[in-house]
Amino acid sequence: MYHYEEKTEIVKPKRASKESWIALTFLWIIFAINANGRELTNRVLPYISNTYNIGPDKAGLIGTVCGITMALGAIPLARWFDNGEHGWATKKRGCIISMSYVVFMALTGITPLTGTFTMILIWQGLRGFFSAPGECGEVGSVAEWWPREKTGFAIGIHHAAYPWGSLIGGIIISGVLMIFGDSNWRYAFLVFPIIAIVTWFAYYKWATLDRYKNFEQHTRASGFTCPLDYDPSEESVSNGSSSGSLIRCLKNPNISAVALVAFLCQFAYIAFLFWMPAYLAFVANYSYAAAASLSVVYAITGGLGQIFWGNYSDKIGPKKTMIICCIWLAIAFYLMQFITISLFWLVALQLLLGCCSNAVYPVMYKYVAESSERGAIVTGNGVLTTGMFSGAAVATLVTGWLIQLGGGWSSMSGYYAGLYTMTGAMILALAVVILFTRETNGPKFKKDFSLVSLKSCNLDKE
Repeated sequence: MYHYEEKTEIVKPKRASKESWIALTFLWIIFAINANGRELTNRVLPYISNTYNIGPDKAGLIGTVCGITMALGAIPLARWFDNGEHGWATKKRGCIISMSYVVFMALTGITPLTGTFTMILIWQGLRGFFSAPGECGEVGSVAEWWPREKTGFAIGIHHAAYPWGSLIGGIIISGVLMIFGDSNWRYAFLVFPIIAIVTWFAYYKWATLDRYKNFEQHTRASGFTCPLDYDPSEESVSNGSSSGSLIRCLKNPNISAVALVAFLCQFAYIAFLFWMPAYLAFVANYSYAAAASLSVVYAITGGLGQIFWGNYSDKIGPKKTMIICCIWLAIAFYLMQFITISLFWLVALQLLLGCCSNAVYPVMYKYVAESSERGAIVTGNGVLTTGMFSGAAVATLVTGWLIQLGGGWSSMSGYYAGLYTMTGAMILALAVVILFTRETNGPKFKKDFSLVSLKSCNLDKE
């Protein structure tokens, strides 16, 4: 591993380079496409239910199959990504993974290829296999285009693509449904692949070694720490993760325990995304198109929360931030049972939930970025997303089963049981954060209460 140094005049005020912001813009759009690929089946769930004449328990299989394949693909493909080139060159393997999930997203939109519900499960399962490692690589690429001191902030903005990108996607989907009619709901799956091709073409041409050199020079001149140590005279950064890094990630509580927290957070989040459109369509009696758009109101504050809490974690630390978010979400999920009072409460309670619903993910990625060994961030992300999407796999299955047990699509009791389960998941996540993780920065660094050591979390540094 090389260390490149040069004498530069300190630039004030401290700020990220233009290269950081441009890379973040491309990667934001790419992640928004990835996010919409996951959300599309929830948005058109009433159409799928009617087309294939399925109940809530069987509809939940879509999320279960996707969650299983995402969990299966996360670690091996994240390792493959980490063993490739780094810095500006992450685009090479990132493009391969991204185009893979885009292809299977598009196949879901072709009517002759989705004649049965089983075909929906197959295409969505294959999409999920590449979607999870795609997210790992997309987050890892952001971390390698930004100073270490700004990781939480950058990932917070990046992850605002889920839900702001999915909010835009929800509007696009509603427009497609209104223009082409209910019978052509599959067209919604063809829009985002086109956007993906254009975005990747532009990003691939833009991301070069010279631009990465400019980013590193500006970062050092501004008094920040570069994410990678290497000699920029080399044509690429090919220092992959060292042997045994996966085992060390699994032994690191700030990765493995946070992966358990990710399981619980994603369980609650995906359960809610499955719960909301169905509740609005079958209980509150909104039209299917209205249910698709009203179910993403939380995204307005969801993106703001990611940016705010991501930046907050840079200053205060991810552990304290996660404690606040878990308490907030436990209360918010419980209060969602009151959305039937009026449209005002439907909007207000979603906005309250959104303040932290998506914020936990960039904060957890910051945990991994700060606790991973050099060159193994994407591998650590793979462990995190394996836990995350295992939670997604269970979420729709359990929620669909609870709704079915409570009387089916039109019965409120099953929906309430789902909300109480989401609340319980967040309380358990809070306990894991407090007891089994360590603060990585901020005033509580090395002073927080925990049952695990700093050394076990790769934080025993001066």
